[in-house]
Amino acid sequence: MASIVFRVTGMKCGGCENQVRETLMACNGVERVTPSHKSATVEVDYNPDLASPEMMARAITGKGFGVEQPTTPA
Repeated sequence: MASIVFRVTGMKCGGCENQVRETLMACNGVERVTPSHKSATVEVDYNPDLASPEMMARAITGKGFGVEQPTTPA
């Protein structure tokens, strides 16, 4: 299991968080998604054999949100 944090622009409310959560949970290999519109971040736990940061970023941007360079959680 791996973890990554994306900075996501455009999340303004809980509805945006839910949209990002549902989008990422639909991706093969994604186990847990914790979005926060207040901190403009999404933390994701995933199986690196099945999912990649690039694939997850494409899924997020496909919903109209912006994604900055991901980082690993502290």
